[in-house]
Amino acid sequence: NVFNEERLKEVALKFARRSRGLFNCCIGAIDGWLVKIQRPTLADGVRHPGSFYSRKGFYGLNVVAIVDRDKRVLYRVIQSRGAEHDSTAFKHTVLYKWLTENCNWLLEKGYYFIGDSAYSLKSFILTPYDNAYHGTPQDNYNFFHSASRICVECTFGEIDLRWGILWRPLKFSLEHNINVIDACMRLHNFIVDYREEHRDISAMEELERNLFTDECRRFLATETNVADVGVSGGEEDVRRDQHGNVSRGGRPNLTETTLTRLGKEIRDKLCTKFQNANRERPTQNWFRQNNRFLD
Repeated sequence: NVFNEERLKEVALKFARRSRGLFNCCIGAIDGWLVKIQRPTLADGVRHPGSFYSRKGFYGLNVVAIVDRDKRVLYRVIQSRGAEHDSTAFKHTVLYKWLTENCNWLLEKGYYFIGDSAYSLKSFILTPYDNAYHGTPQDNYNFFHSASRICVECTFGEIDLRWGILWRPLKFSLEHNINVIDACMRLHNFIVDYREEHRDISAMEELERNLFTDECRRFLATETNVADVGVSGGEEDVRRDQHGNVSRGGRPNLTETTLTRLGKEIRDKLCTKFQNANRERPTQNWFRQNNRFLD
């Protein structure tokens, strides 16, 4: 709930703890999730089914989702077509309008989301640096940004691995497909709430949880064509019209330009903070550090 400041503080605190104080004011990780569906028909009220056909090569729904550090879904919108870019889908939400209208309050509090390069850099959503060279402060920032943002990728992987109905294209009506996706996310949250409330668990349950987390990491690290298992994300930045054709779009307005400039300033300050704290990208990857190797 964006309007619940106590909840925002709670979410930000967990990101701060997990990042060891690097991202102190992060209130969520955002990403787009492409869920495969059967080709929509006129019975669904769809006159141009091509707009649901993603560049991944399948029909889908683009789900906008924001999660906390515990992989709990805080916000989701299941209304965008598969051909729609993640950033555009986010801009069509009520939340984006609220963030734009309340950007000064967010700046005062220092709150922001973190997202991948598919999103436009704004004062309330921080993205990685483009084309950062290895070993530079920008590259170090990108590493820690990715390490904090991976919770949203793991969330999608966990939902997909757990609910087999998502392993193949959903073949219901468009409305029913949306309800199925929503149900999977709500059930996922129920499981997250349960495991967070029952942290005092047996060694066997802890082992099973770690194994499942490892499987999510393995899934994301080794799957080269995520579309084959039902989910995908990170569409390239291409705007499309209602027919699914590439659209040039229009010029950004003054508000958008200002928000982008402020976003660059905030990101640069964080990058400098990491540099002053001597935080650098580890020389070994996560699997080697934790003595877990890919088969």
